[in-house]
Amino acid sequence: MVNGAIYAIAGPYSGAWNTSFLGVTEDGYELEHTFYSEPVRGDNLGDSIQDEIYRGTDVYVNYTLMEHQQAADANGTGSPNSSPWWPQSISGHNPVANNAQIGVVGDSRGEYAAALILSAAALTPAAALPATITFPYALLATNFPVRILYASRVRRVPMRMICYPVAAGLTPATQYTSTIYYYSTT
Repeated sequence: MVNGAIYAIAGPYSGAWNTSFLGVTEDGYELEHTFYSEPVRGDNLGDSIQDEIYRGTDVYVNYTLMEHQQAADANGTGSPNSSPWWPQSISGHNPVANNAQIGVVGDSRGEYAAALILSAAALTPAAALPATITFPYALLATNFPVRILYASRVRRVPMRMICYPVAAGLTPATQYTSTIYYYSTT
């Protein structure tokens, strides 16, 4: 509360993955951080956790797409094979329209990651808090079931994208520094 008024922030964001507009979402974009640690226990206190050793973080973005064809057309192929919910067929794997390809078993998933950019709508309280959020390497999360209902209802496409960390440099010395990040904001 600021000067007796509630300082709430609201405003819609639009999203693009691999430079293609994703369309309207059902309820915006939800940014999720999952922190990991190793508990430190000593026999002096039994099973009580006395401290924790930080072991990393996973970052996810959750949303539900409302414009099925807009998202299916991501990357301009008109095929869901190359969309955010079927990323295995992009990056040189020659997607074939109207065929759900398996992709290359054994591939590194990171090669299919692309930038996910969220942009706040202008003239809303969210327009500068932040104006944009850029996740340089985002990809459909592992083991997330993409379900598309084919019926006389809106084709909602629930999504969960994992955001891989980005290292500022490629030398061994920079792989263990605080310059590694998941996303940036403006």
